[in-house]
Parts: sequence; structure tokens; C-alpha cells
Amino acid sequence: MNGLQIPNALLGEDIDDLNIFFYLREKGPDQIKLKLHYTQNMFCFMLKGVKEIINDRERFSMNDEQIGLVPSGNMLMNERVTLKKEFESLLLFFSNAYLSEFLAKFNVELTDLPIDQSAIITFPKDEYLLNFQRSMKLLEENFSKKHFRLAKMEELLLYLLEKYPQKTKGFLALSIAKEKHFSLSQVVQSHKFKNLNTVELAFLCNMSLSTFKRRFKELYKTSPKKYLIAERMNKAKQLLKVNKRPSEIYFELGYENLSSFSNEFKKHFGIPPKAYQLQS
Repeated sequence: MNGLQIPNALLGEDIDDLNIFFYLREKGPDQIKLKLHYTQNMFCFMLKGVKEIINDRERFSMNDEQIGLVPSGNMLMNERVTLKKEFESLLLFFSNAYLSEFLAKFNVELTDLPIDQSAIITFPKDEYLLNFQRSMKLLEENFSKKHFRLAKMEELLLYLLEKYPQKTKGFLALSIAKEKHFSLSQVVQSHKFKNLNTVELAFLCNMSLSTFKRRFKELYKTSPKKYLIAERMNKAKQLLKVNKRPSEIYFELGYENLSSFSNEFKKHFGIPPKAYQLQS
């Protein structure tokens, strides 16, 4: 299943190894959820609103006090506006081809580094990064010229390598050595207690829905829906037995509200969660 390709959908045919885009959403719902395929790595400076990204392993959130460094690949994304209905971000995209050239140009050594860190990383906006953000806005009209894009990208990467060497080098190493395919079981185990449906899990696995269902059944000997319900209900029993209230655990188990969790629990076990807790 293909998601919306980014930055291609934003820039049309004007795609380069380095791309800069000022994103402003002035109208629309308070929250939107998108399936995105990032064809390049991305720096995201949130200016207004909140961006939540879900990849094959984890869920990440960033606001206007952070910048995020996001690898290429399939992601689910939520955009939430501010109280004033605003959502704005500054996006800097760079390909792995550019990244290889950058590492060679500045003799950045990535060998013998642990690369088991999170794929998406965030940095707090310190005074330098706030000034960088302001400088990008001042240069907005100049980014049609590649040397401006190149200068600003090098400036940003060099600063992060100096201030956050392990995190930044870890990300760069992951991007260079990234596997093209992810394990289905890895995706399922990472997200089985999240509020994701089968279509979204298939997308994170970079599979069509039919392929995902077929491979899922081969691996787990049941359907995705039955497996996820069983896993959530088993965990619900464990949490209720240690005196966690239903109102405390429904979100942790991937349900949008207490009512949907309670109905599922009663359907599965024959009694409401509160009654089960009282008799345990």
C-alpha cells in the first residue's frame, strides 16, 4: 500500500537531494491523520501545533519547542493545531546520496557506533536552533538556489554533530545502513497495544492489506483482529488484577474510550472489567 510521497507531493517535479519547504495549514480539521512515505530524510522544525509520527517501532511527538530528525520510509502522521487553529512547520529534506557526500566532505566517522537507538530523534530548541529557525525564515525567498540550501543544511548538521554527537551519528549511521524491509512481527509487537487498525499496520510493514493478512496468519495462525483483541484482553486481566482501574488502562491498551474497552472486555469474558476485578 502506497502512502502520500513526501517531499514529492509538496514540491512536484522540483525534487533535489536537498529540499526546503515552509508548510502552513490555514484551514481544515483540528486533527488530521495521514499515511506518508518519506522518500528522503527530514528535519522538522515545528513552529505552531503538534506533529505525531508513528513508524514501524515507535510513536513520537514534537511541538514548537523541539526539532525532529526523521528517516525516510513509511510513517503514520497526526497533525494537531494550536488553540488558535494554527499549524506550521519548517521542513528540510535530504537524501541518503547527499548524506554520503556530506560525511565524506567533513570526514565524519561512523564506524563502531551503536545504532540501536530510536529511528526518530528530537532535539530541544536552544538559542542557536531558535536563531537558525529565524534565519531560515529570513532566507525563504533564496532557497531556490542550491548553494543557499547546501550552506544551511551543512550548518545545521555540523552543529548537531558537535553538540549531540552520539545521537546525531547514530541517526546518520541508521540512515546509511537502513534495512529496506521490516519484520512483520517487529511491527506488530511494537504496536499491538496502540490504537492502530489492520490497514495502518499493513502500511507500516510496507505491505498491501491482503499480503499483510496472509503473512500474519502464516506467522500467528489467526487473523490480525483476533490476535490483537486476545493480546489486549490478556493484558487487561493482568492490569486489573493489580488493582488498575478500567479508566486508567483503556488508553494504554489501544482503545479510544472507556466504553469501547468495557464493551470489548464484556464480549470477550462475559462480564464487565469492574466485575471481573471485584471477583479476582
